[in-house]
Amino acid sequence: MEHRSLSPYFGSILLEWSAPEHDTFELGQKSQIIVTVALVLTIAWALYTDSPIMAITFILAGIAGYLLHIAEPKTYHFAITTRGILAHNEFYAFDTVQSFCIHTDPPLEGLLSLHTRGRLVSHVHIPLSDLDQSTIRLYLREHLREEPHDPSMIDILEKLLHI
Repeated sequence: MEHRSLSPYFGSILLEWSAPEHDTFELGQKSQIIVTVALVLTIAWALYTDSPIMAITFILAGIAGYLLHIAEPKTYHFAITTRGILAHNEFYAFDTVQSFCIHTDPPLEGLLSLHTRGRLVSHVHIPLSDLDQSTIRLYLREHLREEPHDPSMIDILEKLLHI
C-alpha cells in the first residue's frame, strides 16, 4: 500500500475516509405536529405561569432544533497515520490514546471510540462509515490496546438525537 505523507508531525497516511458529522433522520408529519404542539403548549404554560425565562428558553430550543433538523451534516475527513489518528481538525497521537474500541452493538454501531488521556474529553467517537472494521482494528492494534468502552448516557443520547 502506498503511504501518502501529510507532514512529518502527522506521519504517513495508512488509511483515510470521510463520514458525515452525524446520521440524518426524517421526522414524519405526525411527529413534527406532535413536537410543535408540545413546544407551543410548553411555551404557553411558561407564559401563563409568568415564567418569561422558561418561555424564551423553549423558544430558543425550538429554533435550534429546527435549524439542526434542516441543516445538512458536514462531511469530515479522518485518517489513521503512522503517528496517530487524524479526526477532522484534531490529531490524536498514539501516545495520547490509552485504548480503542469499535462498537458493534446498537445504538453506537459503526463508531470508533478512543479513550484519550484528556481531562475534559476522555472519549472521542469517530464514525467509521462503511469501512471494514477488521482493517481498522488491524492498523490500530499495532499501536494501541483494544478494550471495551462502556458508552455513557451522553453517548447514547448523542446518537439517538443525531447530534
